[in-house]
Amino acid sequence: MDEWARDRSDDLAVLVDAALPHEGLSPDELLACCWDDPGVVLGLPGGGGAVAAVVRRAGSHHIGQLKLLVVDPGQRRLGHGRALLAAAEAWAVTQGATEMQMAGAAPFYLWPGVDLQSLAMLCLAETAGYEVTGCELNLSLPTTFRAEPPSGIVVRRVLNETDVAAVETLVGAYWPWWLDETRRGIEHGTCHAAFADPDAARADDEPAAGPAALGFACHSVNRAGWIGPLGTAPASRDRGLGHALLGQLCRDLTIADFVDAEVAWIGPVGFYAKAGAAVSHVYRTYARPLG
Repeated sequence: MDEWARDRSDDLAVLVDAALPHEGLSPDELLACCWDDPGVVLGLPGGGGAVAAVVRRAGSHHIGQLKLLVVDPGQRRLGHGRALLAAAEAWAVTQGATEMQMAGAAPFYLWPGVDLQSLAMLCLAETAGYEVTGCELNLSLPTTFRAEPPSGIVVRRVLNETDVAAVETLVGAYWPWWLDETRRGIEHGTCHAAFADPDAARADDEPAAGPAALGFACHSVNRAGWIGPLGTAPASRDRGLGHALLGQLCRDLTIADFVDAEVAWIGPVGFYAKAGAAVSHVYRTYARPLG
């Protein structure tokens, strides 16, 4: 098995396009997910298959996480998938991993797990001794969705240093596991946030609104057209603020010629269902001990 350096990203993109043409993954997305996030990409000597994995710390444990496994359609049913998976597992053990997961590998991920439409991967997980640990949903949302912000709230793209600091403070307080994704959204210009409107009417003795962010939302962080993460501060929920943020993301994606947005790894379901979303993909998550 050969280790592929980042200069093989185009080769991986060609392989992924042949094996998974419906996914529409770009070379830049594969480069960011598989190489910018420290891990490993291993390929068959002839280039007919590849696997990407990473090891993350979870408390006192190290967990190996499978990101991608593809085999050229013309070379399937030859045991290549099992060999690639075994190579990723062996590499993870050298990094101290005691478990291997097929469960998304956030914050750099391409899927939340194994797509139930991917029969070959489901069979591979089963024959390799992986146990089902749960399931995750993606939803599809028409980008025509719009919602106005509630009175006294403004939603704007996060660009200046003050807004960036406010959003990082919000995310760090309630969803610290989303900080890396949020920062990439800010770098990409695809993060929006909600703030109290400083020009909103207030009592004479009421101080001017501060720069605190009340909610945030990102799109196209790991994959173009995918929505997430999105969150609203607990004290600001049930006011329509989340839907206003979601509508702003949809406006962005409409401009980028997306008819539908993919809402990744969703929760809560009801919030997106009210906006007109429907289930697009169901993913199984798997794990097995190593060593």
